[in-house]
Amino acid sequence: MALLWGIVTIVDAAEKKALSQQTYKVLMAAQASFGTASVTKAINNLKTLLAKLEKKPYEQAIVLQTLSHAYISQEDYSSAIPPLKRSVELNALPPEPQQQIYYDLIRLYMATEGFTEAINLLNTWFTQVDSPQAEAYIMLATAHLQLGHFKQAIAPLNQAITMTEEPKESWYQSLLGAYSELKHYEQCTTLLHTMLQHFPDRPNYWRQLAGIQLTEDKYSDALTTMELAYLRGHIKTEQELLNLAQLYLHLNAPYKAATIIENEMKRGDINKTEKNWEHAANAWLLARETDKAVAALEKAKALLRNPQLGLRLAQLYMESQRWEEAGKTLNTIIRDGKLDSANTGQAWMLLGIVRHETHSLDKARTAFKQAEKYSKTANSAKQWLAFLD
Repeated sequence: MALLWGIVTIVDAAEKKALSQQTYKVLMAAQASFGTASVTKAINNLKTLLAKLEKKPYEQAIVLQTLSHAYISQEDYSSAIPPLKRSVELNALPPEPQQQIYYDLIRLYMATEGFTEAINLLNTWFTQVDSPQAEAYIMLATAHLQLGHFKQAIAPLNQAITMTEEPKESWYQSLLGAYSELKHYEQCTTLLHTMLQHFPDRPNYWRQLAGIQLTEDKYSDALTTMELAYLRGHIKTEQELLNLAQLYLHLNAPYKAATIIENEMKRGDINKTEKNWEHAANAWLLARETDKAVAALEKAKALLRNPQLGLRLAQLYMESQRWEEAGKTLNTIIRDGKLDSANTGQAWMLLGIVRHETHSLDKARTAFKQAEKYSKTANSAKQWLAFLD
């Protein structure tokens, strides 16, 4: 009986006088049967009564309305529509109850997905009432949204929101959905700022705002949004945190990117994987924090022996003139034999340079001769050998 709204009160004194005694008794019995097993009998009685009221439009209208609500009490909304529609068409009731049953008919069409009929009736209803309630505008917008009429839904949604002191969150969501479908990103951005003022603890709104700003290439605005969301604790998943770090990198803030990655790995929100340690190392390198980059790569290499990471780590050792660590790393990855041809030649070249710097010239010569065997490092190796000679 969820749709039993606003039924005309038959026992109202003025209406009771206007009804015949027989009609009044049938109506009262029908109302008493709502929600009980005897409602079917009441429906038959109402139909029988209707046949006798052909020249009494007022009584017909009341009986038809009651018949409609009898069906509603059975949740048979489709059957409830024809009698209520006939009651409206009779136009025999006083203005206020007439408007109410008209509105009830609209709601029945909404409940049975008769959205086009609901829209047509609502547009007429709006011309007949002085002060439409916000819910009526929401019904109109909802019907348009159900039919994919996103543009037509915007005005009634805005009207309902404007006229209500505390609009429902779902109204904002519907309006945002309409703007999004139409790709009206500027309006989406403005609306999301408003929604975040009212509902600051909704993580999804922060994500949506940042997403729209990124779509429009407003990276600085997106970063501000994501930073605020991060500070409020709304960015928690690994991918979201890595996306924030990536945005810092994009906007030339590698130190913040590396800091977030490492801090969140300590907290456990970013997994301590080889790849994530490599992300941290790359950020530290861009921030010119070589020692921190080396530390990150050492951890990555410790998690999984990766010759590519090993080669990179060796290069960082060499930049810091940590020749012993560079030599050990290069020896290890060459011995493992997991590098491809191009990188193997590069590893031998680097090992030759390391041995030269540590004054192991014979070992340096051996390394350069190995590097000479690979096409990409052959010329450089020959130059080093000539230098040693």
